[in-house]
Amino acid sequence: MAAGSHGGVAASSAGHETLIRRRSIPSVYGNVNGLKPNQLLRLAHLYRRRVPIDKVITPELARACTELSQEIRCQIGLVITRRGVIEQVIVGNGRELVLSDAEVALIGRRLHLLRALIEARGLLKRGDTERLRQLAQETEALPQDEEVGWNIIPLFLTFRLIAVLQGEGSSLISRLLAAKQPVAEAGDFLATIRVMSWLALAYTQSAQLHQAKRECLEGLRLAEQIGGRTFQAGYLYYQLFEVSYAWNRLEEAAGWLKKLTRLAQDWQQVELLVRGEICSGRLALARGDLETAQQALQQLEALLEREGFAYHAPWVSTLRVQWWLARGDLAEASEWAAQAMFSVDAWDPLRKGEMLMLVRVSLAQHKYAQAIEMLEHWSQYLDRSADCETAIQFLALRVVALHQAGKREQAAHIAARLLAMTEPEGNIRAYLDAGLPMKHVLNALLAALQDGEPGAPAVSISRPSVLRLLAAFEQEEGRSTQGRDAPPATTQKPLPHSPQNAVQRGLIEPLSRQERRVLRLLVAGRAYAEIAQELIVSPNTVKTQVSSIYRKLGVSRRAEAIAKTSQLHLLSPDP
Repeated sequence: MAAGSHGGVAASSAGHETLIRRRSIPSVYGNVNGLKPNQLLRLAHLYRRRVPIDKVITPELARACTELSQEIRCQIGLVITRRGVIEQVIVGNGRELVLSDAEVALIGRRLHLLRALIEARGLLKRGDTERLRQLAQETEALPQDEEVGWNIIPLFLTFRLIAVLQGEGSSLISRLLAAKQPVAEAGDFLATIRVMSWLALAYTQSAQLHQAKRECLEGLRLAEQIGGRTFQAGYLYYQLFEVSYAWNRLEEAAGWLKKLTRLAQDWQQVELLVRGEICSGRLALARGDLETAQQALQQLEALLEREGFAYHAPWVSTLRVQWWLARGDLAEASEWAAQAMFSVDAWDPLRKGEMLMLVRVSLAQHKYAQAIEMLEHWSQYLDRSADCETAIQFLALRVVALHQAGKREQAAHIAARLLAMTEPEGNIRAYLDAGLPMKHVLNALLAALQDGEPGAPAVSISRPSVLRLLAAFEQEEGRSTQGRDAPPATTQKPLPHSPQNAVQRGLIEPLSRQERRVLRLLVAGRAYAEIAQELIVSPNTVKTQVSSIYRKLGVSRRAEAIAKTSQLHLLSPDP
């Protein structure tokens, strides 16, 4: 019997699951002709064994191989990774291991893939894009393997290059879908979950939020079937955080973040810990919790200093400048902006977030012409269909810059494109993160869209979409006010959401049934004439009823009414 030592080949680094998972009956190589089915099965069962990383082989494994070798009267060889995983079981003749030329070539290709996988981890930590591109091209050129798990190694390298380092995962969606089916059909659950986590990221980068969520939930259900024994679930939690954040469901996002953090700590998976701190900082800033944001930033800096991960390093600058702006420290943000160096000739896709933050600083300084110039200069890199996630942030800042510079018509055209990208998927946070200037833009658009008003933009903009976004701003402001002034919690049971309890829920007096019908259409974005036509009343009657509704809600505008309606659950079904 011969056994390869742990120093020979490593499937992946310590703390990482191997990308390679075998079919239910893995292959046995070499001189297998004439072996009985039960002997082949026992040889295949050797793949289930593991060897401690500080040993070459265990006594139990040596004994099993010796007994099998004596029974079949042939030498048995094992290829064992540094993690103690048996990657190859080889049968020789009575004196030596004998492999065909095809089997030697196959093992050589697999060794090449495993070495590439090991090297890639170091390249990713250093952010060495060029060498990773070469490595991806080398592995992509290798022939396909009969075991589908091996074929996802080249895809892994390409995914990391294009989706993680360049942010353009949407260009890989069709290929990822094609890879998902064979690994799923082979019963390779861990590889399937891994591909699903890649798909979820690609869907998020292409702004397909609903599809990303479906992929994540499907992956988590699959993980439950195997007892949840995979850190890949952490990447699914990460993408679910991204989706909930984009939808401005911050409590839901916090729940996914908690699951992500717990799993990262349990597995001591450093990259997930880094992503968790990034998410924690973003969530805290969205909530206006500057103390928690600062703590997350400090934890992130410490992790990156200790562990590397160069491709996450730009997040430190991005979050720090955002924190400065949130606390009103424009001087610090301006000093950072003055020292920031960006060159189109030496384009680095990892610094997209920093570039957008530089534009935010210019807007905070009221340097609108400068902001417009930077956005136009970088548009070829920031406004790309392969990275809709970045393009949405780019367009949001461009709308604000043009509007503040007095270029209202141009701003309206960009806003129409932005709404077309965000409305179908319900992306709200892109607007809220642009701050109060975006609210001013939306109010201006709404005013121009009012019935019969001259000067309305000659673009297709949905009034209900604008109203929903303005309502989100009202809720955001209400949330921050409520957080400061909230009374102590009580154990009193909440009142049912019925019209009879409207007074107790904060209204001056209850809404009539007719007023609730009008309110429902008002929230849906209908114009007064449309409401009058549907309810078979005159437009003047509608105006009178809307005035009464505003008075009872204690508001003066439609956006405020929508926010108050959502807050008080006023549109529960009629009894």
